[in-house]
Amino acid sequence: MLAAIFRIFAEKWDQPNTKLMKLIKFWAALFLLLPLFSFAQRNTNAIIDTIETPDGPVILYKNFTWEYLQNEPVLMSMEEDSTGLFSNQWINNQIFAYRIKPDSIQDTLITLTSVNREFALPIYGKLFRGFTYSHKGLDIRLNKGDSIKAAFDGVIRYAKYNRGGFGNLIIIRHFNGLETYYGHLSKIKVKVNQIVKAGDIVALGGSTGRSRGPHLHFEVRYKDIPLDPLRLIDYDNQKLIACSFPVTKMVFYPNDHVANAVLVKIKSGDTIGKLSRKYGTSIKEICAMNKIKNTSKLKVGRTIRVR
Repeated sequence: MLAAIFRIFAEKWDQPNTKLMKLIKFWAALFLLLPLFSFAQRNTNAIIDTIETPDGPVILYKNFTWEYLQNEPVLMSMEEDSTGLFSNQWINNQIFAYRIKPDSIQDTLITLTSVNREFALPIYGKLFRGFTYSHKGLDIRLNKGDSIKAAFDGVIRYAKYNRGGFGNLIIIRHFNGLETYYGHLSKIKVKVNQIVKAGDIVALGGSTGRSRGPHLHFEVRYKDIPLDPLRLIDYDNQKLIACSFPVTKMVFYPNDHVANAVLVKIKSGDTIGKLSRKYGTSIKEICAMNKIKNTSKLKVGRTIRVR
């Protein structure tokens, strides 16, 4: 049969370019190219790339097919992943990926936002529970079905139901090295390894898991170790306190106590500015640690944290 088809093509190939002949030539060329295409597919199994759109890279492709890569680390580009941020400790089926102790953290300065990377508060609502030694995030009241946004640009590392109490949970690893957790969701609207931008809707709020009512449990972690989101975020104004954040051992709470904290009992004449200069801590940092405003008057006898 194939011999007969090729004989027809040979007899008709030089005839005038009628519509029929154009169609025949098209299918003949496609038929001849298919083996080459298949060969190319077999030899490009390692290719991972992104497609640029006006909103940024949104789809990954592999082996000439368009798909989200469900079970493989996401590689952006050699420049963006030069430290292995999206390949090392990239685990999709458990919430903690690093499993290291706070004492192993090296002091570093994290750039939270830049010209090309922004911040968005996941949702604004009444804060009815904050960060404590036993509660590693913020609980924000909401209505079931309210939209939840990604805080920073990043890649979805975990997106499924968690039996440990979080319910439907999303974990996003960000380009600044932080990870943010979004718990008790009613619906997850993203997939593992999907690229997201700050402000993208990633889920709908709810009350799944160990929850007594609709709210978002929001955490910020650096290499699995939690830190108080209000040390980064000016919540009432829905923005960051600063565009960078110094990570040191003292910002973590490893074992039901504040690591290396410096506490001061307020004396007459003490102001936030004076304490800032004395202990080498910024006014914004002291306010964030103690959940006070820079205009707050310090009550004599009160104990606050200054480092």
